Amino acid sequence: MHIPDGILSPAVSLATGAVSIGVVGYCLRRLNDSLADRTIPLTGMMSAVIFAGQMVNFPLGGTSGHLLGGVLAATVLGPWAGCVALTTVLLVQCLLFADGGIFALGANVLHMGVLGSIGGYVVMNFIRRRFADHQRGTLVGAVVASWLSVMAAAAVFCFEVYLSQRSSGYEFRNFFTLMVAGHALIGIGEALITGAALGVIFTQRPDLVYQPESRQPVIVRVTQAVMVGGIVALAIAAFLSPFASSMPDGYEAVAEQTGLAELETSHPLVWSDYNIPQISDMGWQSASVAVSGVLGVITVLAIAVVMSRVYATTSRLPESADELG
Repeated sequence: MHIPDGILSPAVSLATGAVSIGVVGYCLRRLNDSLADRTIPLTGMMSAVIFAGQMVNFPLGGTSGHLLGGVLAATVLGPWAGCVALTTVLLVQCLLFADGGIFALGANVLHMGVLGSIGGYVVMNFIRRRFADHQRGTLVGAVVASWLSVMAAAAVFCFEVYLSQRSSGYEFRNFFTLMVAGHALIGIGEALITGAALGVIFTQRPDLVYQPESRQPVIVRVTQAVMVGGIVALAIAAFLSPFASSMPDGYEAVAEQTGLAELETSHPLVWSDYNIPQISDMGWQSASVAVSGVLGVITVLAIAVVMSRVYATTSRLPESADELG
């Protein structure tokens, strides 16, 4: 559910942008409290996997859905790094491929990063604490939180549309009903994908799953985990994304049915809709999508490398005048 420009009013866009900037800024500060030399690479790896996963739409009757990944990221990385991971994905999608509007970026980060990762983690952790078996509790909590995160994102977006379009006489009730009903199904897909991914992680690398600081285990073979995750992300982007469902996703289908799509505007900075004209104009549309996915994954990983160096430099700086001698 990537909101394009033209749907939300300037006031709503500014408000959601301000909230997202504040929350993401706080998350970046919290990363200083973690082992940045391990957390940042894992954040980049998870960003790459989610970027690739979001390119693979699964069919749902006359519409389609795709992974949001907020709860998955938060379960593996923790709520703060999870929010940063989703924000990185949304930045690359918006600026490189015009997937989500530039002025709506704050709202998209709010829905998928803040509500998805931080809100989803709160729900997951609440459920996890009710289970004596930590892994089972985490799995059940993540599945439930995944569905709720999709519903929360859809409901908050509907409220933003109401605030933005109430003076125009737009029929809000029908839009709300269709959005909630459609995303209830998409949420099931989100929950199943999240549960399956965590099942694999618990089987292969349970030490990667985030726990509260007092119980956080030492993560071993971080480089190996990052490399495997990067390869998986590249494989998904290169070989699965070209076969994604071509049906409109949940928001696009509802926007077309209710006329909201007529308000959409697009401001592509580089490419649009994962289409590279130099490739697609030769009749290689599938190759264009695959190359777009690979470039997106590489860009996300490159951002993680830059962040790692920035945090490494910051951690070496003296923290007080006393340390300067």
